Amino acid sequence: MTTRFPTRRAGAALALAIAAGLLAPFTARAGAPEATPKKVFVGYLFREPREIDFRLYTHICHAFLDADREGRLEKARYVPSRELTTEAHGAGVKVLISLGGWGWDEAFAAIVAHPEAEDRYFHSVMEILDRFDYDGIDLDWEYPDTKDEVIGFERLTRRFRKALDNLGERKGRHMTLTMAASANPGTLKWLDRDFLLETMDWINVMTYDFAGDWSDVAGHNAPLFASSRLQGRPRSIEATMDYLIHDRDLPPDRLAVGIPLYGRGFAVAEPYASTKGAPKKRTPGGDYVRISRLESDPNWVRKWDDETRTPWLISKKEPAVIGYDDPRSVAIKTEWARKKGFRGVFFWQIHGDRMPDGTNPLQSASHREWEKSTASSK
Repeated sequence: MTTRFPTRRAGAALALAIAAGLLAPFTARAGAPEATPKKVFVGYLFREPREIDFRLYTHICHAFLDADREGRLEKARYVPSRELTTEAHGAGVKVLISLGGWGWDEAFAAIVAHPEAEDRYFHSVMEILDRFDYDGIDLDWEYPDTKDEVIGFERLTRRFRKALDNLGERKGRHMTLTMAASANPGTLKWLDRDFLLETMDWINVMTYDFAGDWSDVAGHNAPLFASSRLQGRPRSIEATMDYLIHDRDLPPDRLAVGIPLYGRGFAVAEPYASTKGAPKKRTPGGDYVRISRLESDPNWVRKWDDETRTPWLISKKEPAVIGYDDPRSVAIKTEWARKKGFRGVFFWQIHGDRMPDGTNPLQSASHREWEKSTASSK
């Protein structure tokens, strides 16, 4: 599969069209909150766009389109892709192009600090969006967490929101704007509530990576509920989403719950053991495809954590544990998200549970539960 960027002539013409569109009177956007917003089932695509079961998704976030500090786009191996948008549209699925990703926060900060770089970046992204027929943008700035960065983030986001609305009017369909947000209240506090409701169709909250090789304790990667075995104020999906709803007053139907298709391993003998002094060696973990092989390995035993509603794998041979998700836990998380009235769920990344037989057992288990939401909204 090959992709091409727009020719310079075509890009210049499109840039003029976009610039002209920005001067048009601003109208109420089609993405304004609906009385009954449609539920979403979102998958992040970070690998080659193949072996995708489009029947699972309402939206795919195509990751990532990056840029240098001068706002010049950097061509990725699989991004952008007209083949992907064409195939997805044929299946009734919308595709957003994801901008940034982990580790690109300094580039974002540099871009919005210089008007010429921001203009270059803004117009280049909109050219790609239009030419490759994407359905919107997913902003993955991890994370704007200083006063100056937030000012630039909000300005750039509003520019994208307005341009997307104008492009949507020209194309005759709504253009979506979402963002990937941290699950850490210390980072989330920088995001203004009114700004989020003004610009975002919904927010993908990355409710995972609550523990990893940076942690002092072998906690679970994505616990639905907090464990009493952790001291202080242990983090969890429930705690993060409660913070956004109750402390930040964000409507549940503007939030999507993140579910990882991977787990985190620790070189300790049991869950919640201290990792201080544990050997700094590579422990099993990674995508569910890999972890699932250990579920039938006699050297590993699966243990269900009824407090966090998640499973563990514990090695019988050496100190090693893995906190991960399986079909049971993702179904429970999806049921919880459905009953709480959240906009939907999303997955990082969609090939993480792609089995040799072509199935996606985690996403399929979630989708079966998610369908109860869509059925009740009809």
